[in-house]
Amino acid sequence: MIRLIAFDVDGTLVEHPERLVIWQLLNRRFLGDLAVSDQRYFDFMDGKFDYDAWVAMDVSDWITAGAHRNEMAEEVRQLRLIPGAHEVLAELKTRGYKLAVISGTLDLVIEEFFPEHPFEAIYTNKVLFDREGKLKGWEATRYDMEGKARALESLAKRFHLSLEQCAFVGDHENDVAVATAAGFSVGFNPKTPKLEAVVDEIVRSESLHPVLEFFPPIG
Repeated sequence: MIRLIAFDVDGTLVEHPERLVIWQLLNRRFLGDLAVSDQRYFDFMDGKFDYDAWVAMDVSDWITAGAHRNEMAEEVRQLRLIPGAHEVLAELKTRGYKLAVISGTLDLVIEEFFPEHPFEAIYTNKVLFDREGKLKGWEATRYDMEGKARALESLAKRFHLSLEQCAFVGDHENDVAVATAAGFSVGFNPKTPKLEAVVDEIVRSESLHPVLEFFPPIG
Protein backbone atom coordinates (compact mmCIF):
# COMPACT_ATOMS: atom_id res chain seq x y z
CA MET A 1 0.00 0.00 0.00
CA ILE A 2 1.23 3.49 -0.83
CA ARG A 3 2.57 5.43 2.15
CA LEU A 4 4.45 8.32 0.55
CA ILE A 5 3.49 10.56 -2.37
CA ALA A 6 6.07 12.75 -4.12
CA PHE A 7 5.05 15.62 -6.38
CA ASP A 8 6.61 17.54 -9.20
CA VAL A 9 5.99 21.30 -8.94
CA ASP A 10 5.85 23.20 -12.25
CA GLY A 11 2.80 21.97 -14.13
CA THR A 12 1.67 19.80 -11.24
CA LEU A 13 1.28 22.04 -8.18
CA VAL A 14 1.75 25.44 -9.85
CA GLU A 15 1.30 26.68 -13.40
CA HIS A 16 1.80 29.73 -15.60
CA PRO A 17 -0.77 31.07 -18.10
CA GLU A 18 1.81 30.68 -20.90
CA ARG A 19 2.93 27.28 -19.58
CA LEU A 20 6.33 28.73 -18.66
CA VAL A 21 8.36 27.49 -15.71
CA ILE A 22 10.20 29.64 -13.19
CA TRP A 23 13.54 29.26 -15.00
CA GLN A 24 12.05 30.72 -18.16
CA LEU A 25 10.42 33.58 -16.27
CA LEU A 26 13.68 34.52 -14.57
CA ASN A 27 15.69 34.26 -17.77
CA ARG A 28 13.16 36.50 -19.50
CA ARG A 29 13.38 38.98 -16.61
CA PHE A 30 17.16 39.16 -16.41
CA LEU A 31 18.28 38.24 -19.94
CA GLY A 32 15.54 40.02 -21.88
CA ASP A 33 13.80 37.17 -23.69
CA LEU A 34 13.42 33.39 -23.84
CA ALA A 35 15.88 32.76 -26.68
CA VAL A 36 18.85 31.98 -24.43
CA SER A 37 16.71 29.88 -22.10
CA ASP A 38 15.32 27.81 -24.97
CA GLN A 39 18.72 27.30 -26.59
CA ARG A 40 20.26 26.12 -23.33
CA TYR A 41 17.45 23.62 -22.88
CA PHE A 42 18.01 22.18 -26.35
CA ASP A 43 21.79 22.10 -25.81
CA PHE A 44 21.33 20.26 -22.52
CA MET A 45 19.01 17.74 -24.09
CA ASP A 46 21.60 17.24 -26.85
CA GLY A 47 24.20 16.42 -24.19
CA LYS A 48 26.39 19.47 -24.78
CA PHE A 49 26.69 20.07 -21.02
CA ASP A 50 25.46 18.52 -17.80
CA TYR A 51 22.71 19.65 -15.44
CA ASP A 52 25.04 21.42 -13.00
CA ALA A 53 26.52 23.48 -15.83
CA TRP A 54 23.04 24.37 -17.08
CA VAL A 55 21.99 25.65 -13.65
CA ALA A 56 25.29 27.53 -13.28
CA MET A 57 24.84 29.30 -16.63
CA ASP A 58 21.39 30.57 -15.76
CA VAL A 59 21.99 31.61 -12.17
CA SER A 60 25.38 33.21 -12.83
CA ASP A 61 23.73 35.32 -15.53
CA TRP A 62 21.08 36.42 -13.04
CA ILE A 63 23.83 37.37 -10.59
CA THR A 64 25.60 39.37 -13.30
CA ALA A 65 22.31 41.16 -13.97
CA GLY A 66 22.12 42.14 -10.28
CA ALA A 67 19.13 39.97 -9.42
CA HIS A 68 17.50 40.71 -6.07
CA ARG A 69 15.28 38.41 -4.05
CA ASN A 70 12.35 40.83 -4.37
CA GLU A 71 12.63 40.84 -8.17
CA MET A 72 12.80 37.06 -8.26
CA ALA A 73 9.79 36.83 -5.97
CA GLU A 74 7.85 39.04 -8.40
CA GLU A 75 8.48 36.46 -11.11
CA VAL A 76 7.50 33.60 -8.81
CA ARG A 77 4.19 35.34 -8.19
CA GLN A 78 3.42 35.21 -11.91
CA LEU A 79 2.84 31.52 -11.30
CA ARG A 80 -0.44 30.37 -9.80
CA LEU A 81 -1.48 27.40 -7.76
CA ILE A 82 -3.17 24.54 -9.54
CA PRO A 83 -6.77 24.75 -8.23
CA GLY A 84 -7.24 22.47 -5.25
CA ALA A 85 -3.52 22.04 -4.56
CA HIS A 86 -3.63 23.15 -0.91
CA GLU A 87 -6.81 21.24 -0.19
CA VAL A 88 -5.55 18.04 -1.81
CA LEU A 89 -2.23 18.13 0.04
CA ALA A 90 -3.99 18.78 3.34
CA GLU A 91 -6.42 15.92 2.72
CA LEU A 92 -3.63 13.52 1.79
CA LYS A 93 -1.88 14.32 5.06
CA THR A 94 -5.15 13.77 6.92
CA ARG A 95 -5.43 10.40 5.19
CA GLY A 96 -2.04 9.45 6.60
CA TYR A 97 0.37 9.92 3.70
CA LYS A 98 3.84 11.39 3.86
CA LEU A 99 4.34 14.06 1.21
CA ALA A 100 7.46 15.16 -0.65
CA VAL A 101 8.59 17.35 -3.54
CA ILE A 102 11.02 16.17 -6.21
CA SER A 103 11.41 18.96 -8.73
CA GLY A 104 13.80 21.00 -10.81
CA THR A 105 12.06 24.16 -9.63
CA LEU A 106 13.56 26.68 -7.20
CA ASP A 107 13.08 26.63 -3.44
CA LEU A 108 11.61 30.15 -3.75
CA VAL A 109 8.54 28.67 -5.42
CA ILE A 110 7.89 26.33 -2.49
CA GLU A 111 8.44 29.14 0.02
CA GLU A 112 6.00 31.41 -1.79
CA PHE A 113 3.15 28.97 -2.41
CA PHE A 114 3.47 26.50 0.46
CA PRO A 115 4.42 28.49 3.58
CA GLU A 116 2.58 25.91 5.70
CA HIS A 117 5.31 23.38 4.76
CA PRO A 118 3.12 20.32 4.09
CA PHE A 119 6.10 18.29 2.87
CA GLU A 120 8.27 15.93 4.88
CA ALA A 121 11.07 16.31 2.33
CA ILE A 122 11.87 18.76 -0.48
CA TYR A 123 14.32 18.16 -3.32
CA THR A 124 14.71 21.31 -5.45
CA ASN A 125 17.35 23.72 -6.67
CA LYS A 126 18.31 26.37 -4.13
CA VAL A 127 19.30 30.00 -4.57
CA LEU A 128 21.35 31.94 -2.02
CA PHE A 129 21.15 35.63 -1.11
CA ASP A 130 23.32 38.07 0.83
CA ARG A 131 22.04 40.20 3.71
CA GLU A 132 20.82 42.88 1.31
CA GLY A 133 18.83 40.35 -0.68
CA LYS A 134 21.17 40.20 -3.67
CA LEU A 135 21.48 36.83 -5.34
CA LYS A 136 24.94 35.47 -4.58
CA GLY A 137 24.95 31.75 -5.33
CA TRP A 138 23.13 28.50 -5.85
CA GLU A 139 23.00 24.83 -5.01
CA ALA A 140 21.97 22.69 -7.96
CA THR A 141 19.81 19.72 -7.12
CA ARG A 142 21.23 16.27 -7.78
CA TYR A 143 17.71 15.06 -8.35
CA ASP A 144 16.28 16.39 -11.60
CA MET A 145 15.73 14.50 -14.85
CA GLU A 146 16.78 10.85 -14.32
CA GLY A 147 17.98 11.90 -10.86
CA LYS A 148 14.38 12.16 -9.69
CA ALA A 149 14.30 8.38 -9.43
CA ARG A 150 17.33 8.49 -7.12
CA ALA A 151 15.50 11.03 -4.97
CA LEU A 152 12.58 8.66 -4.60
CA GLU A 153 14.97 5.86 -3.65
CA SER A 154 16.49 8.18 -1.03
CA LEU A 155 13.04 8.98 0.36
CA ALA A 156 12.12 5.31 0.54
CA LYS A 157 15.28 4.56 2.48
CA ARG A 158 14.80 7.56 4.78
CA PHE A 159 11.27 6.54 5.74
CA HIS A 160 11.95 2.78 5.75
CA LEU A 161 9.69 2.12 2.79
CA SER A 162 9.99 0.13 -0.40
CA LEU A 163 9.66 1.86 -3.77
CA GLU A 164 6.41 -0.05 -4.16
CA GLN A 165 5.07 2.00 -1.24
CA CYS A 166 6.00 5.29 -2.92
CA ALA A 167 3.92 7.16 -5.49
CA PHE A 168 4.75 10.03 -7.82
CA VAL A 169 2.61 12.70 -9.48
CA GLY A 170 4.11 14.69 -12.36
CA ASP A 171 3.51 16.07 -15.82
CA HIS A 172 6.59 16.19 -18.05
CA GLU A 173 9.44 14.31 -19.68
CA ASN A 174 11.79 14.78 -16.73
CA ASP A 175 9.28 12.78 -14.67
CA VAL A 176 9.51 9.61 -16.77
CA ALA A 177 12.31 7.95 -14.79
CA VAL A 178 10.78 8.57 -11.37
CA ALA A 179 7.29 7.61 -12.57
CA THR A 180 8.76 4.34 -13.80
CA ALA A 181 10.54 3.70 -10.50
CA ALA A 182 7.54 4.48 -8.29
CA GLY A 183 5.16 1.79 -7.11
CA PHE A 184 2.31 3.92 -8.45
CA SER A 185 2.39 7.01 -10.65
CA VAL A 186 -0.05 9.61 -11.93
CA GLY A 187 0.40 11.80 -14.99
CA PHE A 188 -1.33 15.10 -14.23
CA ASN A 189 -2.19 16.77 -17.54
CA PRO A 190 0.86 15.04 -19.06
CA LYS A 191 2.76 17.11 -21.62
CA THR A 192 4.47 14.23 -23.39
CA PRO A 193 3.51 10.77 -24.68
CA LYS A 194 6.66 9.44 -23.02
CA LEU A 195 5.15 10.08 -19.60
CA GLU A 196 1.72 8.84 -20.64
CA ALA A 197 3.32 5.55 -21.65
CA VAL A 198 4.75 4.78 -18.20
CA VAL A 199 2.28 6.16 -15.63
CA ASP A 200 -0.39 4.01 -14.01
CA GLU A 201 -3.12 6.64 -14.22
CA ILE A 202 -3.69 9.86 -16.15
CA VAL A 203 -5.67 12.83 -14.84
CA ARG A 204 -6.77 15.54 -17.25
CA SER A 205 -8.29 18.27 -15.15
CA GLU A 206 -7.93 21.94 -14.25
CA SER A 207 -8.05 20.86 -10.60
CA LEU A 208 -5.81 18.54 -8.61
CA HIS A 209 -8.82 17.08 -6.79
CA PRO A 210 -9.24 13.99 -9.02
CA VAL A 211 -5.86 12.74 -7.78
CA LEU A 212 -7.47 11.98 -4.41
CA GLU A 213 -9.42 9.03 -5.79
CA PHE A 214 -6.20 7.04 -6.13
CA PHE A 215 -5.16 7.49 -2.50
CA PRO A 216 -7.71 6.24 0.03
CA PRO A 217 -7.19 6.77 3.77
CA ILE A 218 -4.49 4.60 5.27
CA GLY A 219 -6.27 2.26 7.66
